[in-house]
This record gives sequence, structure tokens and C-alpha cells, in this order.
Amino acid sequence: SPYMRQFLDRMDKPRVDDIRGIPPAIAIEQANPVKTSRSTVGTMTEINDYLKLLWPRIAKAFCPNCGREIRPETAKSIADEVMALFGEKSAVIPSEVEGSRGDILKAESRDPSTPKAFGAQDDREKKPTVLITFWIAVPPKTEPQKFFEFLEQQGYLRVWIDNEVIRVDVDPKKIKRLGPRVQVIQDRIAVTKENRARLVEALETALRFGKGKVNVVAVEAAVSAAHQSKAAGTAATTVSEHPFSTGWHCPHCDLDIRPPTPGLFSFNNPLGACPECRGFGRTITIDLNKAIPDRSLSIKQGVVRVFRGQEFGESQKDLLRACAREEIDINVPFEELPKADQDFVINGEKRSGEYTEDDYESDRWYGVRGFFRWLESQVYKMHMRVLLSRYRAYTTCPSCKGGRFQPEALNYKIAAGKDLLTLPDFAALSISNARDLLAKIDIATNDSTAEMLRSEICARLNYLCEVGVGYLTLDRSTRTLSGGEVQRVNLTTCLGASLVNTLFVMDEPSIGLHPRDIGRLVRVMLNLRDRGNTLLVVEHEEQIIRAADNLIDIGPGRGERGGELVWSGPLEDFVGQALRLPNSRTASDALALQQRSLTADYLTGCKTIPVPKSRRRSKSSIRITGAREHNLKNIEVDLPLGVFTCVTGVSGSGKSTLIHDVLYRNLLAAKGQSNGEAAGGCKSVSGAHRISEVVMVDQSLLARTPRSTPILYLGLYDRVRELFAAQPEAMAQGLTASAFSFNSGSGRCERCSGTGFEKIEMQFLSDLYVRCAECEGKRFQPHVLKIKLHGKSIHDLLELTVHEAIQFFAQIGEIKTLSGPLDVLDEVGLGYLRLGQPLNTLSGGESQRLKLVRHLSEARKSKRETPGDGARGNLFIFDEPTTGLHFDDVAMLLQVFQRLVDAGHSLIVIEHNLEVIKCADWIVDLGPEAGTDGGEVVAEGTPEQIVKIGNSHTGRFLRSVLTKSPKALHVIPSRGDGEEPHKSSRELESSFAYAQDDRVELARAAETAPGFRINGSNGAIQIHGAREHNLKNIDVKIPRDQLVVITGLSGSGKSTLAFDILFAEGQRRFLDSMSPYARQFVEQLEKPDVDLVTGLPPSVAIEQRVARGGGKSTVATVTEVYHFLRLLFAKTGTQFCPHCDLPVEKQSVAAIVKQIETAALRSRGGPLKVLAPLVKARKGFHTDLARWAERQGFDTLFVDGQLIASAQFRRLERFKEHTISVVVGVIDAKRIANARKLAERALEIGRGTAHLL
Repeated sequence: SPYMRQFLDRMDKPRVDDIRGIPPAIAIEQANPVKTSRSTVGTMTEINDYLKLLWPRIAKAFCPNCGREIRPETAKSIADEVMALFGEKSAVIPSEVEGSRGDILKAESRDPSTPKAFGAQDDREKKPTVLITFWIAVPPKTEPQKFFEFLEQQGYLRVWIDNEVIRVDVDPKKIKRLGPRVQVIQDRIAVTKENRARLVEALETALRFGKGKVNVVAVEAAVSAAHQSKAAGTAATTVSEHPFSTGWHCPHCDLDIRPPTPGLFSFNNPLGACPECRGFGRTITIDLNKAIPDRSLSIKQGVVRVFRGQEFGESQKDLLRACAREEIDINVPFEELPKADQDFVINGEKRSGEYTEDDYESDRWYGVRGFFRWLESQVYKMHMRVLLSRYRAYTTCPSCKGGRFQPEALNYKIAAGKDLLTLPDFAALSISNARDLLAKIDIATNDSTAEMLRSEICARLNYLCEVGVGYLTLDRSTRTLSGGEVQRVNLTTCLGASLVNTLFVMDEPSIGLHPRDIGRLVRVMLNLRDRGNTLLVVEHEEQIIRAADNLIDIGPGRGERGGELVWSGPLEDFVGQALRLPNSRTASDALALQQRSLTADYLTGCKTIPVPKSRRRSKSSIRITGAREHNLKNIEVDLPLGVFTCVTGVSGSGKSTLIHDVLYRNLLAAKGQSNGEAAGGCKSVSGAHRISEVVMVDQSLLARTPRSTPILYLGLYDRVRELFAAQPEAMAQGLTASAFSFNSGSGRCERCSGTGFEKIEMQFLSDLYVRCAECEGKRFQPHVLKIKLHGKSIHDLLELTVHEAIQFFAQIGEIKTLSGPLDVLDEVGLGYLRLGQPLNTLSGGESQRLKLVRHLSEARKSKRETPGDGARGNLFIFDEPTTGLHFDDVAMLLQVFQRLVDAGHSLIVIEHNLEVIKCADWIVDLGPEAGTDGGEVVAEGTPEQIVKIGNSHTGRFLRSVLTKSPKALHVIPSRGDGEEPHKSSRELESSFAYAQDDRVELARAAETAPGFRINGSNGAIQIHGAREHNLKNIDVKIPRDQLVVITGLSGSGKSTLAFDILFAEGQRRFLDSMSPYARQFVEQLEKPDVDLVTGLPPSVAIEQRVARGGGKSTVATVTEVYHFLRLLFAKTGTQFCPHCDLPVEKQSVAAIVKQIETAALRSRGGPLKVLAPLVKARKGFHTDLARWAERQGFDTLFVDGQLIASAQFRRLERFKEHTISVVVGVIDAKRIANARKLAERALEIGRGTAHLL
């Protein structure tokens, strides 16, 4: 409905004439839009939503103090346990009584001559006997005798005190003092089957008076004090107490725990979130490494960074005075001071506890931590918050240890072999281990809800394993996932929805996957296809391309040279035609050869990326020792400098942890450039002094707005604006360089603010972007566009491509300043970009190369042509730089990499692309598997050495690539300008042969019988076991793509089948594939009572309206036409004045100036006066306005239709409405140049309104 659509993301309407046959579409993108730390893999896949419902059903509660199991009891369950403990036993209670509850005391046999006491029986008649007691609170300062009298009045004659039975009517004087509570004996019962009803009754009464708590005391002879005094020498009595409770209460520790509710097991719920970190798992605290970044400095030199400035210089003086008192040397490096002295500087004199205002005002040293505590009390000031942010860092929450849950949620655990797991423990397991564990858990046969929840969770966990992310954990923060991992996690949601007739659009799902895992991903996608869905995959991975049924190739070049349909059809025909083209001589084939596909060139082997002739050798390296972050197993790695290094391994083996968390963050910390994230754990990272800078280059967008362009990013636009401002026409008009800026200044179009287009919000429809009607998309005002630089306006210049701009600037003598830097942009394959193209429209690969242009330009300036040892070069880190790149783009990127290394820089690249790996000088392969089975260095060496390592998955796949690649064959990546010579047909056929033993999984995935498609070829919706409402467990098969009518008597179940089952399930499954944000605005339908529904496409309900509409309901509102009419009138309608019937339109300053100029030229009645309204129809004297106008230098006012001099203004009638305007100036044909100045001044005074008189 239009109401729902206004809350959803609206995509721009594409520029296309017609699209037919398109099914409902779901996009699975590679981007990671999640920025919040609350989102995890569990929340993203909705597994956490099922877990919070399942955990209360399968987890057992345990006391946090004694560790005993806690469960609510009833009188019957307690009776069953008592019968199990004491029933059907021998006549004499054994010397040791074992049970799951209570304490066990030893006893010895009683002398037969001892008289029988309460509960005592003859030996031959002995049966297990228990006392049923309950606790009752004793009011403070209550005398035992009065308390016992109260109990006697209530009908209770015996109490259990100190393992004795005390009669309240005989022995009260013996008890001198009572405790806070006393056990009252409800009954003494022999534990037999015949007494079960009596036992249950006694328990019910005791539970009622004991407020849900009862104690079962098992004794051989509960002897009263009176009888015991007569029985001297009697042996000790066997006593075993077994407390029970009907609530979530540990009766042994008298401790209440919170009942299990879904909210308790959700860290996004205040009930379950850790109170300290509020469910984030991290807290933000002061980072001492930022406060004291260089510990080689002395205290006198300002080792505490924040004390160096003038603002907090007084704290430095306080520190020096405190050190003088404590006789601490302020001239030696801080790191060489004794530990006690360092603690004194950091923690202060108090060492612990909170500091008060008196501590800060006295001479007592408050310490660095105390100083920051004082700063935190000043956070209501903006500059203090900014200052604190520089010295803060995220650390694991000390309360929940990163588990996110409050302690009460940890009382509930499930059994995992010999161990017990809490929910955070379970979420910390790898997905594959969590799946195996959950499948083994026992669930009661009658708990169908728990079984359904488990099946949903296991299905999603299984899908995650199938798409190759089984190494992830459910508590892994989504913001730390790569784009490929996010895409595959989203893919599992779609698999769980079991939809058919749906279009799934995927953007490179192979990102982050090792070649070993591609086959499994293909199998998952084929499974989705075989259900009757259409998969449209944007992909550059060769294995996935070859597994496709059809191929669409867009090209033939990049940018403006692309955009054409090169091929659409079966893959076999595509490659076969490419193989036949080199030997063809017909005119049509020659034309096809001219526009041949680069994709086909690389698939058939016409073009390949060559293996380098030789591998570089490094003279120095960065050493990582003892890396133990995440799954890294205390490894040592040498990363050579001055060479091209690839870090490889299967997905989840620890590559990103090693390079991002350990190497990059530790190097930043060593350089004093910490990014706020904690550095990965390791013993040391040595060699930071050998590089000048560490640079992380990713594929993130360079800008989020359309205002940043390539010429701006390269810093060349300032020179361009100076050239335009130096033109004679610009100087004559007084235009400066700022007038030629479309981001600010007076020269840009005021209507569109220099963007060239206007955004029209369309509420529930997609927003429209229309060309600015005033500047016609040229961004600047007309007088600025008239200025020409060698025949080109500023708009014309921004429309030039980089290649065209190089030639233009060379012609006007700007080779060094402008053409040179643009040459580098052209060399990295971006010559097709326009100078004014918004950076937010660039792809990830284009953004990545653009980031490198600056460094390449610096290398060109410094002319560092010979490879060095990396001593002064930068260290560049790339994480899968080939994401989104075509084979030809990869070849171009490799050339850029080689240029960077030749310029003296060092490269570390995390990569799965075998074409990149084979070109590396050095490889570090991690593994051997993912998650806990990874984190080790499998192999190190050149590609030729890696292929010889038997347990290296990378080596296995690299072997075939190295044997296929021609050695030292120089292939220049295509820029769309020409063609490369072709190989013979035999060479092409041999290179096309897809013979690789290690890709068996892909072959199996592609061998799906074409005639067997799950729910695809049969074309039917199948319903099994429908029991919703009055349906009698029916099975029905409904053919798709046909008109099917459901008939039957009124109330027979037609609507139940159609709406409550088919529509509800179809909509629910489609919505499950959407984001949780979007689902919250849509009415969620209940899951119908049905066993299985297969072959169900997304559904739309057109219901019969049986309810009568209200008084405001019309045909337009019911049909929702009214919403579109409102939008139509609001966006396209013209408002007219109700008095003069003239159109009311919003105008820009330029349009108003143009109207004033036109009116002045056409005026024949003398000069026109420009008025600014001050008062409209307002009562009062208004003398203050006249005085204001006189002070501002305005001589004339227009008062109630008459011109009056400001100096001669007399106060007006108080109770009459008046309209007053001020005459800002006069304009005619001779003074038309002042039109803009007068208009702007009048609009400023009149608050956006001006008049002509």
C-alpha cells in the first residue's frame, strides 16, 4: 500500500522504455551497510530471535552460588521426588542417604532399649519417615514462649530446631532465643505408596503457608529434647534435609533468580542487556597509550600528552610538585622509572577510589586517571567531549567479558557433553559447531514448539555452513564482516524463505571465498534456482561464470566506451563463437571481431595475465611474533618489505585478523596514529621504523555526496579556477576564483546550489531527480558560463574526460600543473572518467585506483625508479582489491601494484584471486582450515614454492594456474582502443579446457539433471497437512501459471485456504527476505497451522471488502487513487492567488533579478522603485520603523499606498491596520547594473519578499 511504501527504501526509476515478465525481486548486495555494534550474525539472520524463544524451553537454571539445578516444583513433583528418594527402600535408613538435594549426615544405630520418640517405630515395623516442614518468619525481639503460643493457637504443636523436634507446649523454656525464622512441622509421614495422597496434601498445605517453600526432613528417629535427655548414650540421629520451592528460587541458598523470559535472552532488550555496556559488549574508556603515547620522554619533557598545552599546563605543574614531594626523578625517561613511581603518576596518591573536589583543590596529586575523571564530569561542554574523544578507546566490557548479557541470563545453561554452556558461550561457538551441538540436544517429545524452533535455527545454521561462513560465530559483530560475508549471510535468509518465482539479484557472492569453497556456493545458488527462481549474478569469478546457464556480457569497453549488449545467450555459444572468430573472414564476423568481448578473450585464453619473469627479493622485513588475536595460534610471521606480498588462505583462516587487527593497528600505535580500535594481541611487531607510513587502501567510496569530483580530489581544481579568474572578461566583471566553484561562492546556480539537478521527494513513490530548470544542469549562473578559457566554459571543461583534458591542458601550456597528474589517472585505466563526475558514482575498483593516484604522482615527482629495501617507502595494505574487477581490470591493477613496488613501496595484499597470487613475489598462506582449525602458518615462500606444499589448499589450486600461464608473455590490458593478436584455434581450445582435479565440487554442483528442478518444473504449489481453522489436515496441489477457482459452501474453509494459508505464508516468506527495518512497518501475519507449503511465490491479496466504510471513505480512498491524486496536485499543481488570480511561484534570486531588469528596460513611466515589505496589515503607531529606516539610510517609506519621507514620518492611528514598505533603491535602464545588489538587499530586509513600484 502507499502507506507502507513511504517507509521503505525507494529506488530511482530506471531510464528504460519497457520491462516485461519481471518477477518480484530481492537484491543481495556485497556492501556492508551496518554500522551499529548491536547487530551481530545472530541478529542479522534472525537466529537470535529464535534462540531467545528456544532457550527458556531447553535451558536449565543453576544457582550462581552453589551450582545446584533450580526448577519450579509442585506438590505432586515434590512427592514424586520424595517417593523416589525414600520409597520402596529397606526398613532401616542406610548410614548415608544420597539425593540430588540437601545435606547428608552420617548416623549410627539406636540402642533398642531407648524409648520411642516422635516418629520412632519398632525395628520390625520401620519404614522411611519424613517430616514436612515450612519456614515462618519470627518478628524481631519476639520471645520464644509467645511465638510458640501463637503456633499452638494455629494448631501446630511441633517445630524443627537444630535437628531436633521441639514441642511448643512442653519444651518452650529450653529455647532461649529464636532465629530469624523457624521450621514448623506440617506432618510426619511414612513414605509408602499408601500415604502418597497424604504426602501431597501435606506438601500443598506447607507450600501455601510457607509461601512456596517447603523442607522435607528425613530422619530415623526425630527425638524430642525431653526424651533425648532420658536416653543418655543414644547414638546420633540420621538427618537429611531436602528443601524445595515452587518458584525460580534456590532453596539451599535462599536466592531468587529471574524467571526465563524471551527478553532475558536478548541483549537488545533492557531486561537481558549487561547494565554496564548496555548490550554492546564493549565500553569506552581512557586509553593510557593515547594519554602517554611516548614513554621514552621524561616527566619534565611532557610525557603526559594532554598536559603539554597551555589549557591544562597547571596539571603539569601539579605533577612536578607532586614528584618533588615524592622524590621522583623527572629527568629520566618515564619507561625507566620504577613501577611504583609510574603507578603514582598514573593513579595518583589515592591509588584507588573516587576523587572529590577537595582532592583536586588541595595539593594531593590526583593522577592521570583522576584528571580524566574530572574531565568526564565536564562533558556538558562541547570542547571537553571533543578532547575526551581523542584519548578514549573501546575495550571489552569488564562485567560481561564481551558476552553482552547481564549475570541473571547466565544462570540458564544447556548441556554440551560434560560442560554446561550459557547463551553467550553458545553464541561464541563457530556456526558449524553450534549446528552440531544443537542437533544433539534432547527435547521433550510433547514440546512441538521447541522442536519447531530448533529446526528453524538448525536450517539457518546449515545454510550458513553451506555458503562458506561456518567459521563465523553468532556473536560476531556485523560491522566487522566483509562485504562478501554480509552478502552470504543475507543469502541464508533467502534460502530459509523457500520462495519460488522470485528474482534474486546478487552482487559478486564469491567475494572473500577461497577457490576451494566456490563449488559449495555454486551448489547453493543452483539449489535456489532449482526451486523455480531466477538468479541474476554480477560476477567475475571464472568458476561461477562457467556454471551459469546463460551469460549477459556488457561492454565492449569502460565508461562511455561501454553500455552496449555484447552478448546474451548460453555460455557454450558465447565461448564457441569467440573460438571461431579468429579464423573467420566474413564481413559479419569481422564486425563482430572488432567488437569482440574482453570476457571471451580471457575465458578462451586469447588474453592472459603473465607470470613475472623473476621474483623480487627483500632485504628487510616486519616481524610479527606471538600473534594470538581471535583464532591465531601464537604464530610468528616475517612480512618482507620492498616486495609484493600476498596473504592467502581459506575463508576464516585468520588473514584479516593478522593483517588488519595485529599488523595494521600495531603499526598505527607505533606511529602514534591509533584509530580508536584496540590493537590485536601479540608479543611484538618490530620493523615499524623501516617504513614511513602505513596506508590501508580499501574500496570504500571516496565521497558520499555528488559534490566531490576527480579534479577536486586530485587538488587540481584550484588551478583551473585561477585560470578562469585570470581571463579578461572575468576580471572586468570582478569575478574571482571563488565564483567558479560549484560548492560555494556567488557564481554557482542558486536554485540547485551547484548540483545541476533538483530532488523532488515523491513520498511513497521513488524520488525524482530533474535537471535544474534555471541552469539546465550546468551548475553555474549565466554570467559565469560566459567566461571562456580557450573556447571552453567552466561547464565544458568539467564535462571533459581525463584523456581529453590531458590534451587540452597540454595545448594551453599547463603540462606540469595539470596534464602531469592527470597522466597518472589515465595510466591506471581511468582515462574515461569525466573531470566533473561525482565520486559517489564510482565503483569500488575505480575508487581504489583513484586513491593510489596521489602516491603514484609523488613517486613520479621523486623519481624513485629503482626498487629499494622499503626503508623509507610506504606500506600499502589491500584487502581483496580485485573485488568488482574484470579480468582486464585485474591486469591493470597488477600493473599499478608493480609500479608502486618499483617506486620503493611495499605491498601486502589479502587475496583469493589466483591471477593476483601467481604474480606475487612472496606468499604467506594461513590455515589449514577456518575458525579454530585455522590460525597457523601453513606455508611461506614464492608461488613456485607454495605449490609444492601438500597441505596448502592455495598451493593445490595455484598449481594449475601457474602451469596454464605463459611465462614472461607481455600482455597489455585493454583500454578499448585496439585488439591484441590472437592464438591459434588449437591453443585456444587447449586453454579453454576446464580440466582441474581440485574443482570436483563445482562439477558436481553443475551436474544437476536439467529435468529435475525442485518445485520448478512441476509448476505447482503443494500444501501438506493444512489444519488452520476447520481444515481437516488436507493435502492439496495447486498448479501455478493457471486460473484456479476455489469453491464450496459458506464457512467450508475457502478463505482459510486462500488467505490464511497461501497469502499469509507467501507474504511472510517474502518479508523474511527483507530487512528487519522494513518489516516493522508491515503487518505481520501469523504462521498458519500447516506442515509444509512448497512452490509458493510471493503473494498479493485482493480481498472482498465486507466492512462498510466510514463517512470519509470514498471510492478514491478505497481504491487508493486518492493518494496518487494528492501527490499529483502537490508536485505538479500551480497555486493561484485567490484575489488577483495570478500564479504564486517560488523564484530564485537570479530569476527575480532578471524580472527586475526586464521591467526596468520596458518601463516608460520613469524609474522603478524596489520595495522591501516591513509590516503587512498590522496595528500600531510604527514610529520605530521610521527611526530604523532613517538610521539605515533609507530616505523613503511606502505607507498605506503613499510615499512618505522617513524624516517626516508621523505616528499612525493605533487601532487601524497598516502596511509599510521601505524604498531600497531606484532602478532604470541606465542603472540596470545595480539590479542584483538592490534585489538581494530588498529580499534580505523583506525576508524573501520584494516589490516593484
